[in-house]
Amino acid sequence: MIRKIKIIMGVVAIIVVVAISVRMYTSGQYAMYIPSKHTTFRAEVTDHMTMLDTLDRLTIRKVSNHEPYNEDDEVTITDSKQIREMLKLLKDVELKKVRELDVSERNPHYYEWRITINKEGRFTDRFGLTFYNEHSISIYSEAKTRDNHKDYEITNEFSLNEMERLFEKLKEEQT
Repeated sequence: MIRKIKIIMGVVAIIVVVAISVRMYTSGQYAMYIPSKHTTFRAEVTDHMTMLDTLDRLTIRKVSNHEPYNEDDEVTITDSKQIREMLKLLKDVELKKVRELDVSERNPHYYEWRITINKEGRFTDRFGLTFYNEHSISIYSEAKTRDNHKDYEITNEFSLNEMERLFEKLKEEQT
């Protein structure tokens, strides 16, 4: 009889622990301990800045898959306001972390963005963004010592054509 009571109490204890764990997981209360595959551009890049940080430089390169590197396909922006305007294009981009990028819809060229941030006047932090197509992006963070390069799938509407138009406009302004 005592053995049956111990077994029942053990099963009840396991059910209670599982129920509490499921409730904590679904409530989001402990989301910082549970890695999520869904994130945003803002969470991965711009949220790492404080009020004292300044955007130092944004270099945009248009890289062709079939032609060698051409210096004319690179634009550097040093005006902080202009860099912020460029980053506003990406502020609402939703991302999903993937193990491997789907490059089946590969464009004849892709874009690389290199962002340099002056961290409170003490040191610089760099991010590298590679836009392979309208659905694939890689983000490199120099500040991270582990997992500094991650691949993401863009899950909402994003137009690479808009980036192309702005790149051409910036290239005309610099010449």
